[in-house]
Amino acid sequence: MIETRKTEIRYRTSDPERMLGRFIARRALKTWTEDFVDKDTDETISIERNEILFERGTYIDQDVLSSIRFYLQEGSLTEIEVSNQKRLAMIDTNHSLYPYKAVVKIDDKRKTFLLYATSIANALVILVDYVELNYKGSFVISDIKEMDYCVILVDKLKSTAARKYDLDVAYLKNEISTEEFVNATCDAIQADNNDADDDSDTTNDTTKRFYQIGAHIVLHHDKEGDDEEDHTFIVHTYSAVRANMIIEKYLRDCQDKRYNEAMKHPERTFVKRQINSFIEGSKVIPIGCFIPVEFSRAYNDSDDNQS
Repeated sequence: MIETRKTEIRYRTSDPERMLGRFIARRALKTWTEDFVDKDTDETISIERNEILFERGTYIDQDVLSSIRFYLQEGSLTEIEVSNQKRLAMIDTNHSLYPYKAVVKIDDKRKTFLLYATSIANALVILVDYVELNYKGSFVISDIKEMDYCVILVDKLKSTAARKYDLDVAYLKNEISTEEFVNATCDAIQADNNDADDDSDTTNDTTKRFYQIGAHIVLHHDKEGDDEEDHTFIVHTYSAVRANMIIEKYLRDCQDKRYNEAMKHPERTFVKRQINSFIEGSKVIPIGCFIPVEFSRAYNDSDDNQS
């Protein structure tokens, strides 16, 4: 008989007689807590510790059973999960979000989605939920794959008119000085001129597209010198030049976040650098929808993993 999940007999038990001749289906751990005092805050913190007593897939013969009896009597174990099948491999649990691209046929029309997920299984759950909530008709997921490392960004920059309105309001409320108002207005005009100089994009187009940008990042510091990196970004915006502005803002925001975190720890040294991004490659890619990161964060696929 071919063994599959359909023929597996799996259960948890504290009865040694029901363990004999079976395989350990889940790692048997000895768990305890240790308290230590944080030197900075003098706060007592409890940390959970684990020790692996028996690995998954271990065959329970008389010798192993004797050890299990000892740990049961000692109190290190209360029960063991066993199976009639020897399963050794484990899915590697991941809690970080990575970009995925999926193709869904909705009423025989193909639509490509971008989303963040922790695994393919997690991506499938997120995708099904999102499509059910936002589309109509029957659908089939025909393809899904993790993308090469990239960062997905969505254009949330304000329009020229909106930025000018905010500046006017701040100036009239005396929230900024005349000098700050003039400087900010000049910066906004310069940014608009940069957009206008891009001949490869129709900057008057109000349709957002997904731009895949190969960016060369230069991190400059007068004393430390330059660090240079290459990264790939997918930006949902109106033009490649605007995409580059969004990339630079994202990188500066990330640096500011790390800097502010470092300021909480005087023993750490953090050097802020001037960040510039240069487009080395740009193309529009056929993506129909980006599922918001907040939607993906509502999911955790750890319950689907077998350990």
